[in-house]
Amino acid sequence: MIEIIPTRTVDEALALVAAFDGSPKDFMLAVHQSLLDPIGINMALITDRILERGWLPDGLEQRADHRLYRYREFA
Repeated sequence: MIEIIPTRTVDEALALVAAFDGSPKDFMLAVHQSLLDPIGINMALITDRILERGWLPDGLEQRADHRLYRYREFA
């Protein structure tokens, strides 16, 4: 099993999104719980970058210390 290391900064998450070269269905973003602020600013910044790539959120899985987000292409 592949160890998932959750991202802990917006900049790190944005870099992962930008660097991914493949189908959005193959991309998963693990976001540490500490990055999930009550207002949602951090995820709004990350989601803006996701949308710029032409991807849509496609669910998440809550884990002990992070959320694992999945994406898909605009249909």
